[in-house]
Amino acid sequence: DYFIEKNNLWEFALNNNSNEIILEKFLKSKIHKNLKNKLLSILKNISGPIAIRSSSLLEDSQYQPLAGMYSTFMLPNSHTDIKERLEQLCESIKRVYASTFFKGPKSLMDTISHRYEEEKMAVIIMELVGKSHNDRFYPSISGLAQSFNYYPVSYMKRKEGVAYLALGLGRTIAEGEKSLRFSPKYPGIIPQYYSVRSTINNSQNQFYALDLNKGMKLLKKGVEENTSLFDLNIAEKDGELDWSASVISNEDNVIRDSLRFEGPRVITFPYILKWKTIPIPDLLIYLLDLGESSLGCPVEIEFALNIYDDNNEKLTEFCLLQIKPMVVGGLDRIQEFSSIQKKNILCKSSVALGNGLIENIKNIIIVDPKTFDSGKTKLIAKQIEKINQKLSESEKYVLIGPGRWGSSDPWLGIPVEWDQISKAKVIVEYGMDSFPVDPSFGSHFFQNVTSMRIGYFTINHKKRSDKIDMDWINTQQVKSHLI
Repeated sequence: DYFIEKNNLWEFALNNNSNEIILEKFLKSKIHKNLKNKLLSILKNISGPIAIRSSSLLEDSQYQPLAGMYSTFMLPNSHTDIKERLEQLCESIKRVYASTFFKGPKSLMDTISHRYEEEKMAVIIMELVGKSHNDRFYPSISGLAQSFNYYPVSYMKRKEGVAYLALGLGRTIAEGEKSLRFSPKYPGIIPQYYSVRSTINNSQNQFYALDLNKGMKLLKKGVEENTSLFDLNIAEKDGELDWSASVISNEDNVIRDSLRFEGPRVITFPYILKWKTIPIPDLLIYLLDLGESSLGCPVEIEFALNIYDDNNEKLTEFCLLQIKPMVVGGLDRIQEFSSIQKKNILCKSSVALGNGLIENIKNIIIVDPKTFDSGKTKLIAKQIEKINQKLSESEKYVLIGPGRWGSSDPWLGIPVEWDQISKAKVIVEYGMDSFPVDPSFGSHFFQNVTSMRIGYFTINHKKRSDKIDMDWINTQQVKSHLI
């Protein structure tokens, strides 16, 4: 209601499909002086960085989510002239409102049969959680936790939840980059760190921080993103690796929880997950239980921590940033098994990871158990890579093979790297009497399996309940046959 040109502006934005034109129109609009005065009073009481973000009905909807579709801006709020800071804030607000009418959100609303004008959206101004290090601002740890875990392994149960931790700003987690994933009930089980090699491959090696130097002319030339990536050595100089990192020692290739050793730094958060000096897992369990009982459905929370070292005593600030219903739409639909005819089941497993429907799968790549030679697994991996490269991005497939996919030991399965099977949407591991290998439970590809929403099955050949319909597969047309 504070936009002077509200009616014409809204009607124009609803009927225009050009993001650039919509944004330009919003930036030229004026904000009422009453709102400007209120914003000015806010800035007089906030001296640190701020975030300007959206909060809408559909963003927080459990079944029709638009999470991440609207713009968010982080402002250093560091200009010496408060009028310049006010202009940056007003421009950011206009940009957030404009993003409501962008092509992406409109297209998504069309698919869920929702009218654009029925979306209710507000703008939130939040103080950022973090610490200043020279010209960088970021928290010691950012995190996200969900009360339902679609990829439980080992002792984990789905209803025990899952959490993600990252050094620096939470953009690392929000954009699906490398972060540390664990169950709050079993913080010592980290599947993606099953070996030294996998720890190096899956550890976060960069972090996001707000660049305080960009506060002078932040948005004047259309600069929308003022967070920057930094290497871990910068965080080490800032002292933030002291409680978040371990070292893979150059001397013996063993992971050491001390920065005194020479070697690659890896993000393991030993103070939280190993020593429990900071009882974050217990706090997350409490908050997830409280949120789920209050909202009556699975919940998702975002949080951040600042950790200080005061005379060798760790002081921690825990900040709960957001709590909302956990998204259960999209791929999270559940097919009722009673509606599936047994003759149509290709694969059935008592050990599976993931949840929901994965559609438009066009191919099956299978290592035939009749001709499988455990001495040729490296050659098989190369041949699968060639097939993967030939397929277009739309030709997703089910990958079926013996033993452990991605095993570092070629005698335990096919030693593929992730880029060799990048178009796989479902991975199936089957056992054989002549090749009895324990299932990997997805750990070898855990980072990709979870972030790419890939289905995982392991077929225990000794269990009657587990099955794979090889008779049906053998009747299908073969596009490529490799030895």
